[in-house]
Amino acid sequence: MGHALHSPLSVTQSSSSAPGTPWRGRMPFEEAGKREHPVLCASELYGRICVRDPYFALREVSVVGEGEVLARVPVEQDPGQEASPINAAEVGRHLAILGSCASSLVNPKEGQHYYLARRARLERLHEGPLPRATGLLWGAARAEFKDKRTATASTLLASGEGQPLFSVEVDYNVLSAAAFQRLFQCARQDMRREPRERTRCEGAPADFAAMRQNPHRHPLPLRDFVRDGECLKATLGPVSAELCKGHFAMHPVLPVAVVMSGLSGMAGALLRQLLGNASVRYLVTRGEVRADSLAYAGETVTFGAHLHGVEGRDHHFYCWASVGERLVGVMELTLTCLE
Repeated sequence: MGHALHSPLSVTQSSSSAPGTPWRGRMPFEEAGKREHPVLCASELYGRICVRDPYFALREVSVVGEGEVLARVPVEQDPGQEASPINAAEVGRHLAILGSCASSLVNPKEGQHYYLARRARLERLHEGPLPRATGLLWGAARAEFKDKRTATASTLLASGEGQPLFSVEVDYNVLSAAAFQRLFQCARQDMRREPRERTRCEGAPADFAAMRQNPHRHPLPLRDFVRDGECLKATLGPVSAELCKGHFAMHPVLPVAVVMSGLSGMAGALLRQLLGNASVRYLVTRGEVRADSLAYAGETVTFGAHLHGVEGRDHHFYCWASVGERLVGVMELTLTCLE
């Protein structure tokens, strides 16, 4: 943590050129609509990556190459004071899921697998403030296995017109279903009174998300905020199984991306307090995440953010989440103030 971040998807603001990216000089969005690509139905993906709606919200996930997928990405949360089409925490959620979809296509082992994000590196690619997106965005991911238990995905998010917005590189620990259930037996809960029928491929995730409340449309319900100089702390919990919906079936654990959304929100809240401006707007310029463990339903999580440097309009934060003495994850985040 702490070294400079270098995006694996160094692109210009044009959607027609992408030298040095995993797509070797072409943007994957350029091919959308030009030829038919196999579309992976939601139920097939759920069986591969072991997450489901409402945490999974991608649309039209299609295979466009070896270990390479393309999808439409919804904007479910209000970006708030982030001056981007979508907030960076939601970017991390959707692209980490898309990267696991790509990884599942090149997994050398058959059967169900769980893709646990352990590190992620995000970088903003667009210049200046942009309005909230009013339609679906484009997401692309290309993945490879480093060995039989670890995978890496390079991912990209672009506007509906193909303008690059964010890149995220994600490293996963990959567990078979049997290994996951053995390791996380303590988290097992029967989360449904009655099983829901989910056998057809033609339904979009949104059709089924509408059948029940989607907690991932809203910021985490943090409470008990305490400010101490350049540090801000808050509490979540006890974590309800509701907050873990879709991640994972029968084993409700708080998704890493959801934990990081709380940390990103903490950094933004601290920035507003330090500047004495409740309406300050900013951009998330880069972030680096490390997940050390998972927070289970029933546990109480402490969130913290600390300002550890300012360079011009760039404010650098160190953020962490923990359960008691157990570290759940840390994040280094740079917010660029626009005012």
